[in-house]
Amino acid sequence: MNIFSKPKYYRPGFGGSLLILLVMFLLGSVVSVVAAFIAAAISGELSAVAQATSDPVGLAGILSGKLSLVYFTQMIIPVLFIWLVGNSNSQNPLNAPVKVDAPHLGKFNFLTLGILLLLMTLGLSWALDPVTSNFPIPDNFKDMFESIATRPVDTIVSVAIMAPLFEEFIMRGTIERGLLSKGSAVVAILWSALLFGAMHMNLWQAIPAFVLGCLFGWVYYRSHSIWAVIFMHFVNNFSSIMLFWAFPDMDADATSRENMIQLTGTDMWYWVLVGGGILVVILGIILLHKFLPRKPKSFRPATVILADAINPNSTGTLQ
Repeated sequence: MNIFSKPKYYRPGFGGSLLILLVMFLLGSVVSVVAAFIAAAISGELSAVAQATSDPVGLAGILSGKLSLVYFTQMIIPVLFIWLVGNSNSQNPLNAPVKVDAPHLGKFNFLTLGILLLLMTLGLSWALDPVTSNFPIPDNFKDMFESIATRPVDTIVSVAIMAPLFEEFIMRGTIERGLLSKGSAVVAILWSALLFGAMHMNLWQAIPAFVLGCLFGWVYYRSHSIWAVIFMHFVNNFSSIMLFWAFPDMDADATSRENMIQLTGTDMWYWVLVGGGILVVILGIILLHKFLPRKPKSFRPATVILADAINPNSTGTLQ
């Protein structure tokens, strides 16, 4: 069965989108912590569990050591919530669905679009670096970068695989799709990007997440391909992991510019990458705007056909 067969019936508005995030952060966080404690107890880390109950450092250690489990259990809760609401809405014959994934790639194919989106995602990451460098890297991310060497599978699965799948399904595939089915594309893209930035809960991530979310949202609107934005999200996250994997001696407290100077002896190549990133993004947007459908109709709710119970031969439509 298509996993998107029920969520397509849930088209949340502003209130519904906030409710999804509330479920994620309240119920999902509680479930994820409980799951981490249970896993720690099963694996024989009872002393660490006992310490964690009264020591925030111990709690952080329990959670960071089980990144994939914690992330999965937190994010599966809002996904189940979306599925359950969609399933309930599907029982109403008057509820018009909108597909989560209905690709229309214009003059692109999956290969050419994928190459362009890869380059644009990498380019935007570099273009945003002078802005994000003004904010400190959160301590939990420093721990994550250090875990790349000691727990590479756990880090890759959670950051590069699960995060793109869960977050794009929620942010673009549910929240943005819901708003696109009701009104303005600009509002839908900006609102989903704003929530995407806010959910990261720190400025170092929130600002680039908002800008990336605007690009992801626009690509989703123009292509209606959830897999296109999942791929972009994967490229963004996996490239960060690979950068720290390739340069394990990189100082997590230093900016990218400082690390580039340490690596090459000059900041020239840093600004080349920043300028090149800006150019790639601009050219990519021009190409996408030219060759993707400009006003996709697939986000409009499907027409529901109603039959007159008194006169079965007559029908009507409801949008």
